[in-house]
Amino acid sequence: MYDIIKKWYWYDWMVFAVRSIWLLSVLIGLWEFHNILSFPFWILFGLPFIVFSIPFLIQQFFRKYFILTEIIISGSYCIFLTFLLHDALWQFIPIAFVIGFYSILRVYIWSGPLTIVVIPFIIGMVTDQSLTDTFLRLISNYGVAFGLGYAFQLLVTNHKQSLIIHKQNSVLEQYVYEVEQLTLQEERNRLSRELHDTVGHTFTTMIMGMETIHSSLADEKVGHKLNVLLNTARDGLQDMRKLVHQLEPSAMNLSLVQYVKQLIDKFMESTDTSVKFRYFGDEYNLSKEVKLTIIRCIQETLTNAVRHGQASEIKVSLYFDSLELRLQVEDNGVLEQAKKIELGFGLRAMKERLQALQGNLSIHTDNMEETVIICTIPRNSEANTETLKVILVDDQPGILDGLKTTLESHNQLQIVGIAESGEDALSLSSLNQPDIVLMDVNMPNMNGIEAMEAIKEKNPMIKIVILSSFENIDQAVEALQKGANGYLLKSIQAKELIDTLRFIHRGDTIIYHEIANQVFEKLKEQNISAGKHDKNDYGLTSREIEIIHYLAKGMRYKTIAARLFLSEGTVRNYASEMYAKLGVNNRDQAVEKCIENGLIPN
Repeated sequence: MYDIIKKWYWYDWMVFAVRSIWLLSVLIGLWEFHNILSFPFWILFGLPFIVFSIPFLIQQFFRKYFILTEIIISGSYCIFLTFLLHDALWQFIPIAFVIGFYSILRVYIWSGPLTIVVIPFIIGMVTDQSLTDTFLRLISNYGVAFGLGYAFQLLVTNHKQSLIIHKQNSVLEQYVYEVEQLTLQEERNRLSRELHDTVGHTFTTMIMGMETIHSSLADEKVGHKLNVLLNTARDGLQDMRKLVHQLEPSAMNLSLVQYVKQLIDKFMESTDTSVKFRYFGDEYNLSKEVKLTIIRCIQETLTNAVRHGQASEIKVSLYFDSLELRLQVEDNGVLEQAKKIELGFGLRAMKERLQALQGNLSIHTDNMEETVIICTIPRNSEANTETLKVILVDDQPGILDGLKTTLESHNQLQIVGIAESGEDALSLSSLNQPDIVLMDVNMPNMNGIEAMEAIKEKNPMIKIVILSSFENIDQAVEALQKGANGYLLKSIQAKELIDTLRFIHRGDTIIYHEIANQVFEKLKEQNISAGKHDKNDYGLTSREIEIIHYLAKGMRYKTIAARLFLSEGTVRNYASEMYAKLGVNNRDQAVEKCIENGLIPN
């Protein structure tokens, strides 16, 4: 009962006071005339309390039956009271006011006639009033009381609506402000990332290219001019890094917990809504995308709880679990909120944001007074695989610095070593046990292919990716035949390089697309000239056999890529390499040859 009463507004207390004054006046009247009434004392004074209490309880727990209960019980008691004491015929006026006040919507259509006509007419009969007196005195006075109650209810309704509008405006203003700030942060974050990945990579590629050319120049004058260009490019790269740092939203330097506290404080200040925030577990490092998504989710759920659910209390909980980050928002809004949430554009957009990070959104409504929204994001959602340990190898420091700049900003890659020679690469690989070694092919003493063979001999599980400044088909073929897991040009774009390293770590062999066809043709020529026609001597890998199975079923490259969780370009590379090994020109010939040699079933 206390939980219900504490939610009363001032007008609820005022109406309660009117009914209490009515009870008090009845008790005073009964006390004054109890000597002339032939009723037991406990019945005489206990009955008013019953009449007062039953409608009150009905109002709290079964509100839609309150008016009918008030009319029947209180009206009947007032008729009974006037039968005993004719001077009590005005005791129904406070009750008529209460009935008028609660006759919301179209209830007045039946409550009005009962209150203004039926009950006064019966009271007039039991007190022997003339028809004229009944109409002029009772019906008119009861009608005025009912009308005043109904008018007061309209006044309160308008007041409530104005408060709701004011609150909604405050919520919307706060929502728009936060959306503007978060959108600005997202855009700045996107711009800084694009600058880093495009302009930064362009500068890095230019520097690496000029470093390569500089090492082969004999003319001192040209070398001096090239040095000037190199220094200019390095200065430009440094300026770009400063600009990227300035563009990055400063708010994202806060921890997620600090940011959430700031958001909730602003929300409570703007909306006068009580929000309790708790977090569980130790906060770990999160990407900007994850932080912004969680902030968006909190903002959207808080706004929905107040706008649609009219919630007065909200609980926000963050759980830093070992496997996932979980946000839980509970509110005491009405059940209708859930229906509006399911259809709301904001929540749909929120769900799409979560799904982009392999997350999920769920909405639960356990009862009429509680809505729970749960958002989950896997802990490693910003990376499709575990963190890869990478060693960079190049004999030119400028190129190493460029590669480091390109890779170190991606949180799924960890640079565990930098070497300037094949010998150093061998030592670092033994010491750090990397997943991938990204190595230049042309180095003095021990070149990249020789270093690769030495590393593979000690640990065949390490993936080796050979980097070259120029297209050298023979060199690429040699590297692949000796065990390289990839052969790339240094001009490769940053995003493509990151994706390629992930594909190679999963077991794929990647050749830079600009030279892939020429490499496969070279391999094909070598296989044909060597006369490798035995079914056991084609050298097809298990992945290539798997792809030829799907090709035999008539699947397209795109379908095969989706099934094997590879890119379409990777599948095409596999197919081209497989055609070269088989000495064929297309899929039909490859399928036919594999069937003939028993590599796949007919």
